[in-house]
Amino acid sequence: MNSARLITASLDDPFSLSRLSADMMAKSAAMNPARRQQWRAGRALLAEALSVFCGGETLPELQFSAQGKPFFADVSLPHFSLSHSKNHLQLLLCQAGEAGGDVEQMRPRRRYHDVAREAFSDTEFLWLMEQAEPQMAFWQLWCLREAWLKQQGGSVWQMDRIRLDPAFRSFTSEPATDTQLWYLADGSEMRALALPAGVSELEEYAFNAVSGDFIPLTSRPWSQFSSC
Repeated sequence: MNSARLITASLDDPFSLSRLSADMMAKSAAMNPARRQQWRAGRALLAEALSVFCGGETLPELQFSAQGKPFFADVSLPHFSLSHSKNHLQLLLCQAGEAGGDVEQMRPRRRYHDVAREAFSDTEFLWLMEQAEPQMAFWQLWCLREAWLKQQGGSVWQMDRIRLDPAFRSFTSEPATDTQLWYLADGSEMRALALPAGVSELEEYAFNAVSGDFIPLTSRPWSQFSSC
């Protein structure tokens, strides 16, 4: 399968929790309210998407890699990546292999120059400072890194494992990966995806909180980075 699916929603959508097991509900009961909302909304959206695109009544139990990345034991089910920022929630499904997605609210960030100097390469920092909207450029670079790290099962503390060359839309990484990175400035949000090289098409959907349906979206102008 050479396509991936991206589904966007809001954290405060009235998700049905009926597809989550009693164990999942019990696990989330002890979380603080904000974390519980994020946790349940993400898994409820995942359960609904699996029901629509793969069949099944309830969300299968999740397993976790050594790095803490969740996955399904059933290899017939797709790889997935959940991300949220403020009230924005997104789910990435990919049958072709490991994938990672990130969404970031492009909010003003104090001292973003210092963060960029610390987290990005000299090439990236100089490119960022040359842009007409450097804060948007900051979120682009940050979001692309997050997506790649989520695909790899890494953490924000490993941002130096990937080096971007935004002028040529290419990147190198340690370890080297056969990955393509996609990004899109979506209104006030920046979105990024890390997909297996074989994926050539992205299907996009918006979750309709009233009907519970996934509404297909028209193709949008995503930009790609290729590995060197």
